[in-house]
Amino acid sequence: MKRFQEILMKDFGWKLLSVAIATIMWFMVISINQPVDTRTYSTMLTLTGTETLTARGLTVANAQELENTKISIKVKAQRTALDRLSQRQAELISANVDVSGLTYAQSGDKITLPVNVMVANGTTGYTIESKVPVSVEVHVETLASKEFPVSVTLNGAVPHNATLSEPQFSTPTVMAKGPKSVIDRIMAVRVTVDATQAVGQDAISVKPVAYDRDGVTVNGVTFSEESITVSYRLQEQKQIQIQVQTTGQVAAGYHVTEVSCNPQTVTIMGTAETLQSVGEIVLEPLDISNATASVSKVYPLENYLPKGVVFPKGMKTVQVMAHIIKSADKTVTIPTTQIALQNQQSQLAYTMPETISVTLLGDTTALESVSAESLTAMIDVSGLEMGEHTVHVVWQLPDGVTAEPTTVVLHIEEHIPQEPEAELPTPEE
Repeated sequence: MKRFQEILMKDFGWKLLSVAIATIMWFMVISINQPVDTRTYSTMLTLTGTETLTARGLTVANAQELENTKISIKVKAQRTALDRLSQRQAELISANVDVSGLTYAQSGDKITLPVNVMVANGTTGYTIESKVPVSVEVHVETLASKEFPVSVTLNGAVPHNATLSEPQFSTPTVMAKGPKSVIDRIMAVRVTVDATQAVGQDAISVKPVAYDRDGVTVNGVTFSEESITVSYRLQEQKQIQIQVQTTGQVAAGYHVTEVSCNPQTVTIMGTAETLQSVGEIVLEPLDISNATASVSKVYPLENYLPKGVVFPKGMKTVQVMAHIIKSADKTVTIPTTQIALQNQQSQLAYTMPETISVTLLGDTTALESVSAESLTAMIDVSGLEMGEHTVHVVWQLPDGVTAEPTTVVLHIEEHIPQEPEAELPTPEE
C-alpha cells in the first residue's frame, strides 16, 4: 500500500497537469464536433385562459389581431439540437398570452401581458436568448350575441335553361357572438353558393359570413353554426289568369263599368307536379257595398298559392279596381209580348198588361245601344197557381247597363180550349 502511494505521489504536479491538458483537449474536440449556435424562429401567438373572461361576460376584443401576431424567438443550443428544432418547428415552438389571471378586468380595460414562449416542451439544452415582442396589449370588452337571419348570394350565372327555387336553409337564423363593438357593426349574415353547385347538387354546405352596412366582411365573430346547408330545386314556369268578383251593391244611381286587375296574368314557378294543380288565381271578392266612387284593393299574391308554388322575384301583389260611375237613366216601354214566360203549365192561361216600362241605368253610350225593339226579358212562373200575382221581371241587358227592380201584374186562369166553329152547309144553287 505504501509502495502504491509513493508511485501515485511521484511527479504528482506533472500528472495533474497532464489530466488538465487532456480535459481541455476533450472539450476542444467536443466543441469542434458539437458547436453551440443561435437561430431565430417564428410562430403565431395564441390566446389561452379565455374562459375566465367568458364566465364574466367579457371577451378579448382584439383577439384576431393578437392571433395574427408573429412572435420572433432567438434560441441558443448545440447545432444538432437546433437542426432537430428546425425540422419540427411547428410542433416544438409555441408562444401564448394567458388571460386567465384577468379576474379583475372590466370592459374597456387595456392590459399589457407578457408573451410566454416554450421550446421543445421545456426540454433542457435550449436557451431562449430573446423574444419579440416581449408583451402585448389585451383589450377587454363586453361579450355580446345577436340572432341574424341567413341570406344567400348566388355566385355566377345559372344556365339559361334552368330556374331555381328559393333557397332552403338547414337553419334560417344563426346566433353571432363576439365583442359588442363587433356585433354592433353586423348588418347581415350571408352564405355564398356557386351557381353551378346550386343546379347540380341537392345540398351545399357553406360557412356563414358577417357583413357591415358597406358590405365589408366583419371579422372577430363566431356563429352558433359553423356551416349551413343550402338546397335548391329546379323549377318550371306557368302563366295563369287572375280572377276576381265583386260583392255587395253600389249606391243607388251608380253602376260598375268594369272590374280590372293589374296584372291580369302572372307567372308562377314550381315543380311540374305542383303546377298541374294550379289553373288560375281566384281572389277574395271586392266589396263595393254602397260605393259612389271606384273601389281599389291590393291583394298579396302569396296568400293565394298552394305550398310549393312561388312567384318570380319582384312579383308580390296585384291591384284590383272596380270602376264605378254615376249612372244615366233611360225609360223604355216595350210590349209584354217581348217577355218570355218560363215553366208555364199547359192547363193555365197567363195574361199581362199590353206594355211595361223599365228604367235603365248606365253610361250614356251603353244606354244608347238599348232600344225598345231590342230589349227582352223573362219571368219564371213555376209554382204559380190561378189568380193574380205580382212577379219580378228579369231583363236581358248588355254589359254596363242595369235595370231598376221591375214588377208586373200577372193573371193566371184556367185555360179553356176554344172549340172549332162548325162548317155551315153550302146553299144549293
